[in-house]
Amino acid sequence: MGSRLVNVRLDEVRARKARRLRTAGVTLSDVVRDAIDARYDQLNRPVQGPDVRSVLHEILERYPDHAGAKPRPYDVHDRRASRTAIVRILKRRR
Repeated sequence: MGSRLVNVRLDEVRARKARRLRTAGVTLSDVVRDAIDARYDQLNRPVQGPDVRSVLHEILERYPDHAGAKPRPYDVHDRRASRTAIVRILKRRR
């Protein structure tokens, strides 16, 4: 296996940490290889969007309808009806 030498610039804090790791018997090459592998695995993980149900639940808990709120004149579970109502409200505000 061929290998390449990589020079890394470290600030004083990281240089101190590197010296401490070396003193404890940790091979810095292994640390760098592990860090590269971990970042690479993170980069190649399939992208998962947020859990929509939990996000909505959190929003509704944080901003509930006030006690005297009237029922909406459209079905809030119907995305088309909701979109139409929101667009109408936004146009009125302009």
